[in-house]
Amino acid sequence: MYVAAMNPTAGSFVVNPRLQRHFFLCAIQFPDQSNLTTIFSAYLNKHFGKYKQSIQELVVQVIKSTLSLHSEVAMKFQKTSINFHYEFNVRHLSNVF
Repeated sequence: MYVAAMNPTAGSFVVNPRLQRHFFLCAIQFPDQSNLTTIFSAYLNKHFGKYKQSIQELVVQVIKSTLSLHSEVAMKFQKTSINFHYEFNVRHLSNVF
């Protein structure tokens, strides 16, 4: 039985088909903006549910601003061989919320 993980941004992009036949391939893509908005609005609506209505109305703006900032940072700070630690994912977003 084989268990492995591959980084699609590093090394060779080709896996020998004779080796690949032993694996069940499963890939998960980064969620799109609408899914992230749904996930994080559930967090913030639950947290700010006990506050005034004027504060609860800011939840959507906070989520849109955070997602837009995340996409800008991910575009400007690309992962390279020198800056291999530049990787921005859902875990970093969830730390904000």
